[in-house]
Formats: sequence, structure tokens, C-alpha cells
Amino acid sequence: MQYRFRSAIPPIRSAFTLVELLVVITIIGILIGLLIPAVQATREAARRVQCANNIRQLGLALNNHHSAFGIFPPSSIWRVNGKLDLSNIGMENNPNLAENWVIIILPYLEQRALRAGFDITKPISDPANIVARGTGLSIMLCPSDAYNQMPFNGTVSSLTRNLKDGWARGNYAANGSLGYLGPGDRVGVSGTGRGGTTFTGGGWGNRYLRGIMGANIALRIKDIHDGVSKTILLGEIRAGVVAQDTRGIWAMSGACPSALWAYGYASDDNGPNCSVPPGDDPLACTEIQTAVGGATRLVKMGMTCSTRNEPNWQQGPRSMHADGINTCFADGSVRFISDFVQLGVPGTPPSCLGVWDLLNLSDDGQTIRNNSF
Repeated sequence: MQYRFRSAIPPIRSAFTLVELLVVITIIGILIGLLIPAVQATREAARRVQCANNIRQLGLALNNHHSAFGIFPPSSIWRVNGKLDLSNIGMENNPNLAENWVIIILPYLEQRALRAGFDITKPISDPANIVARGTGLSIMLCPSDAYNQMPFNGTVSSLTRNLKDGWARGNYAANGSLGYLGPGDRVGVSGTGRGGTTFTGGGWGNRYLRGIMGANIALRIKDIHDGVSKTILLGEIRAGVVAQDTRGIWAMSGACPSALWAYGYASDDNGPNCSVPPGDDPLACTEIQTAVGGATRLVKMGMTCSTRNEPNWQQGPRSMHADGINTCFADGSVRFISDFVQLGVPGTPPSCLGVWDLLNLSDDGQTIRNNSF
């Protein structure tokens, strides 16, 4: 009789079964799916911090300029025949744009050589300034903006041809005014006031329109009656999404390129990251819409604009951060303002003003609670 013995030790398996392998792959896939958003959120948080640091340094440079000259610089300079003159401020496709606030404060950004590279006796669009205007400044770029590495090239469009090519982008803009930048020929808008602002009832001298840095004019700290810790000096903007989009250009004067104008209760571009058309006023809006696939697509991109192709009269604050924008106040403090901050409505101020308007006006005379923004 033969006896068969079975070992108490189970045989060693040489590999996973197919079912086990699929389970492992599924678990790994789930973990990766959970990990990627966390990594992306961490990276965006770091980009947002860098963006805030950039705007803080710009605010410090503006305050250093104020210490040296006793006044903030204008958001933009306008000249005719070499003399300060706002008469061409409403000119479309203007070939004679002069320097802006960024060029003026370059020495306070450790960029004296770059400032010396500009010949301000000539328009910034002149060939003599192509190297300087095309120089990328990391401090002017928010790392969250996916479009700020593409230069502005005006010659691709007849609407922007006179502005020429080779302009580097930027993501930070001066607080100009809640009124429009330009002459009084808009519907519902009349009269050119000091500083270029237009709006029924007065220009930049109107306390319910005035920001801090106007056109050919600016405030001293003692003129900011609402307080430097309660008044925005700089805000974020986004770089243009196509080559001829004039939004976000650090060395170019005007709303859209480097200043905030008409972005509150008195306009159709009300508040941070406004997505309600028509929005901003870049020169070549119709071409921008066509290039990205239509007006609806532009709305989804958060970059609405007016199809009247107006001459850089209006620009609202925009960013690619979630739910808000970085701002620098006149005291140099940096705060993140939510897209859901209380907005004003068309009407007679001050009763129609929202918290957003009060933060941008320098002399509205109203009280803002610290927990309201």
C-alpha cells in the first residue's frame, strides 16, 4: 500500500492573479486621482503667493517714488508736441503713446538701466524703444496667468497696427478711476475732466470716480482722505489672449494695458473678474472673439470685451486665481479681494456704492468695516 502525504505549507504563488492586478491598478488610479488635484492646488497656492509678493514689491516701489517726489506717478502720460496734453486720449490706434507708471518707477525696481533704455522724447512704440518695451519683467508677471509669455504684436491687425510689435506683457494695473478713460462721446457719458476720466457730472475731480493714479495727474498720500489702508493702489489684470489683445502690457499707457478704469458701479465691467458682457474695451475685440471661437468662448475664458473696438478706455481687474484677485493698498499692504465682494449699482452716489467701489475711491467719505472684504 502506498501512502501519499500532503505538505502543511501551501505552495508559493509566483504572481498576482489577474483580478488582484486589476484591483491594485484601480486603487493606484484612485490615489492618483486624489493626489493630482491636491498637487495642483498646492502649486496654485504657491503661484498666488508669488503673485502677491510681486504686487507688494510694486506697491513698495510706488511708495518710494512718493517719498522722493511727494506724489504718486500718473497711471499714464499723454503728450502733444512734447507738452502734457490730453487732447489725443481718445484716439484709436494711437501711435504716440508716452510712458506709464511702470516706466516711471523702474529705478525703484532696481531697473535703472532699463529705464535709461527708454527714449521718452519719442513714443514708446517708436523703434528706438523696441528693446526696452520688449524686456520681460518677472515682477510684472503673475505666474498663474497662462497667457503672459505671448508678446503683444500690433501689426497683425489693422486695428492695432500703429502700436507696433514686441511689447512684453504685464499683470498689474494702477487704480485710475471708476469712470472711463477718454473723451465724452460715449452713450451716457459727457465731458472730459482733469485726469482723463469721463462721466456725466465731472471728470477725475469727482470724488465718486477718482482713484489714485489718473492720466497726467495723481494724488499725494495726504489727498487719500479715505485712508491709505482702505484704498486700493494696484490690482491684477490678465494678459491678452491673442497677439493683438491690448490687455496686460507693462510699458503701454491706457486702460487695458496697465491701468484700471471704469470697473465699478458706473460701468458695465463691475467688480473683480466680471464675466458679464461687454466688459473691457481693448482695441480689437471683434478679432479677439473670432480668434478664440466666438463671444461665448470669450465669456467662458473670463475675458469679455466690447465689440465697439474702443481705444483702451475701460479695464476691469482680472486674475486666473480661484474666486478673486490680489490687490495692493496705498499703505503697501496686500489683500486678496473676493469675486463675491459687495458691488455697487448704477445710481446716485453714495447710496448706490458697494464695498468694492469704496475700496477703489480715494475720497468717498464712507466707512468700510474690515470684515466686509
